[in-house]
Amino acid sequence: MKTNYYLPTLLAVIIQVMVIGQTADNQITQIRKTLISTESSVVNVTYSMKSSTIHLSDLMKQAVDLNNTSLSFKNAAKTKRGDEKKELIKEALFFEKQFVIKQIEISEFIATQTYQKLDQNRNYINVLLKTIKSDDYTTNLASTLNSEAEKFIRMAKEMREEANAQPNIISKLGNLTNAEDQEVVALNKQQQVFDIIERVNPKVTIR
Repeated sequence: MKTNYYLPTLLAVIIQVMVIGQTADNQITQIRKTLISTESSVVNVTYSMKSSTIHLSDLMKQAVDLNNTSLSFKNAAKTKRGDEKKELIKEALFFEKQFVIKQIEISEFIATQTYQKLDQNRNYINVLLKTIKSDDYTTNLASTLNSEAEKFIRMAKEMREEANAQPNIISKLGNLTNAEDQEVVALNKQQQVFDIIERVNPKVTIR
């Protein structure tokens, strides 16, 4: 059984934790975006999100521990023979399977946070496009990027649905890893929309 999904999955974890943001404490993340139009009208959009940093850190540590345990049994089996070798390999495979299951748990846990962020960004973008003043080029570009983000979100959701239909955990993890990639792209597309709007509208600040 291969464990080659380990690094890309944890990389996706790290990327998405950075996207979700850091917390001021271990309970609540407060993120405020103040949108100021060219007419000086102010729109405050605030949301709260429970911190997931500690829980995610625990899950990642458990995954690393399971992987290391599996490797330890594999290494021990290299120096043994007969029934003892078979038993060590059996234990290695057991912990390897648990490692894959833990990665699936991590991916599903992150997905909850990611889609909350994607939905919030979608709402902010809708408010911005209705509030700001900009030229047609900027509006069209922002709308195009937003549409691309929505496309990647749909693709990611389809991949996660396909993952749930897979007959084995390795295939499921593979689909979830691919979905994570699409979700990161979608988040980046949304951020590009914010960047374009800020650049063209000096009075608009997004925190």
